[in-house]
Amino acid sequence: MDEIVVRLDQHRRWLSQSEGLTAQELDFIDEDLASDSLNGLDNVADSLEMLATYYGIRGEVAISDGEASGWEQVSRSMMYRYWALMLKAKAFSKTSFLQGVKTVPNLTNQLSIAGCLLAGLIAVDRRDLAASVADVLAGMLTINGAVDSSYLKQRQFEPFMLWLYSVYSQGDTLPEIKSMDLGVYQNVIDEWTNEQGLAHALEELCRYHLSNAEDNGGAWDPEFKYAPFDLLPLEIHAIFQVRQQLGLTVPAVSSPLLSAETAALENLVIISDQLAVRVETAYERFFGL
Repeated sequence: MDEIVVRLDQHRRWLSQSEGLTAQELDFIDEDLASDSLNGLDNVADSLEMLATYYGIRGEVAISDGEASGWEQVSRSMMYRYWALMLKAKAFSKTSFLQGVKTVPNLTNQLSIAGCLLAGLIAVDRRDLAASVADVLAGMLTINGAVDSSYLKQRQFEPFMLWLYSVYSQGDTLPEIKSMDLGVYQNVIDEWTNEQGLAHALEELCRYHLSNAEDNGGAWDPEFKYAPFDLLPLEIHAIFQVRQQLGLTVPAVSSPLLSAETAALENLVIISDQLAVRVETAYERFFGL
């Protein structure tokens, strides 16, 4: 619990120092959308990520204060992260052939965000958006150069989320996942049909989540460092959702991350606000979808 209190205090301080951030990023987005260029859309993605962090933090703080309106901010954050991911992924696919000719950013920095987004979308049963994110995440794991190979070898959470998506969608599991070391997440797969063993595995996942909710430097890139994924264990709720849909029992899990406030996911309704609609329109127009 102490880690959660400290993290929330950090968030409150950050919010107090972020006056004017949203107006500035919205101005940038207006300018970059007007450019109608690939570079402009890449800049839009960067601004969306900043806004997603702002609204994710604002939402988490409000939820911790018992304000149900905080879930609206979390929804906004997730939609902004969704469109930032879609823009980055499409830009990479359109320019990856230039690698070796000029420096083209790959999707390494988007891997954990994609895993967290997929968890959240499964948790609230948004199959349409989840399918798009799962497709991008599968490409990250299988397309040469999409993610730095040395980075990918260390990852466990993101391949696990594709396994969970295959159960959720009742589709095939990527063959590559079967040979991967999934660490603490392998325990969930192994104990899937054992309720008591699964409860212990999920409590272990909550502890892992909490220990990887902040980037303290070093070589390891923690999966849950971006709000709202740091204090909302959406992967646990995704597992609950999948089991409920399959008619399986949902084990009782004890963790400070699963407080009454943060567990009220029935309040999380993923909808597009005016900005998300504008970005979607620009995305479809520019890429001809």
